[in-house]
Amino acid sequence: MQHTAMITSHNPTVAEVDLRAFHENVQNMKKLIHDDCMLMAVIKTNAYGHGVVPIGKEAVRAGADRIGVTAVEEGALLRESGIDVPIHLLGSITFEQAGDVIEYELTPFVASAELAKTMSAEAIKRNITVPLHVKMDTGLHRFGMDPNEMLSFCETCYDLPGICWEGIYTHFSSADEGEWEKTKREYQLFRDTVAELENNGFHFPIKHTAASTITIERPDLHLNMVRPGIALFGYAPALRHRKMVSLKSVMRLRSKLVRVRELPPETPVGYGGSYVTKGREKIAVVPIGLGDGYHLALSNKGQMLVRGQRAGIVGAISLDQTLIDVTHIDGVTEGDEVIIMGRQGEDEILAPQIADWMGSNVDEVLASLMMRVQREYI
Repeated sequence: MQHTAMITSHNPTVAEVDLRAFHENVQNMKKLIHDDCMLMAVIKTNAYGHGVVPIGKEAVRAGADRIGVTAVEEGALLRESGIDVPIHLLGSITFEQAGDVIEYELTPFVASAELAKTMSAEAIKRNITVPLHVKMDTGLHRFGMDPNEMLSFCETCYDLPGICWEGIYTHFSSADEGEWEKTKREYQLFRDTVAELENNGFHFPIKHTAASTITIERPDLHLNMVRPGIALFGYAPALRHRKMVSLKSVMRLRSKLVRVRELPPETPVGYGGSYVTKGREKIAVVPIGLGDGYHLALSNKGQMLVRGQRAGIVGAISLDQTLIDVTHIDGVTEGDEVIIMGRQGEDEILAPQIADWMGSNVDEVLASLMMRVQREYI
């Protein structure tokens, strides 16, 4: 049987994405940097769950000079959507991806002679010049080249054909935590290594070290470009930043009650019966669960808003549903709006509080939201 009609209604769990708030956040972050400093809007991991294409377009409209993503696929998607500013790959690439990186005019980082030579060979095939950035490991010990190896690397790879060494950068390990002595050592190691390279004739025009925390808090470390990420979505990395810059949360996550029922005392609720009713209680079902990126760690801990009041999660969160206790909320009925993240009435639940309940961080709360949750762009 063929079905030609379009679906007229959708799952009630929806992520509202406020593009105006995102736009303002980008502009407020730009106010923190000097005129000669560029801003790379880091919208990796599907723009922290907000949708990489709409957010990428809005970032450019708001004045972002460059875009940063994790994956080649994200960069290709942005190119196909018409974005023409430089797009940086902040995640590692494989040798096999070199051709696609060049085809979509993406700017990767390089931290090995083998990858530099592969990029050179692919550029020669296409008779073009490819911009590259070198990443230095100054303390995070994740990606990047050891500073002691940088001079030898440049002696081997700097003059490879088909390559333009556009920039050099590092990523600090403990800036968000305010460990400034450690951060100062990492920054000085970076600057000393760059100075040594320049003294030997190896120049990199764009130097950058600043993610969200440094962008907000340390203008003395901005150099030629900053790379804010999570702050653009309304969340400063630390409480101390809230007085330093005005940011608005960009996402509001809402749903509806799809069932409300009254259960007698001593009734186990949910898989495994980890919650047992203490008296006669009204338990409601919200259609969001593990399959949407709503974490099991919120079981018996998290809260949602119904009719402007908080309703606690009861029982184990399942693949597609979460149960909440609405006993204390007058007039609750099926179809009532539920706010999972955002404001309702006089109360508000934001990502940092959800992260606290999970024992995690804001990045995980936002980026975990799966694609089956419909996004609405305001």
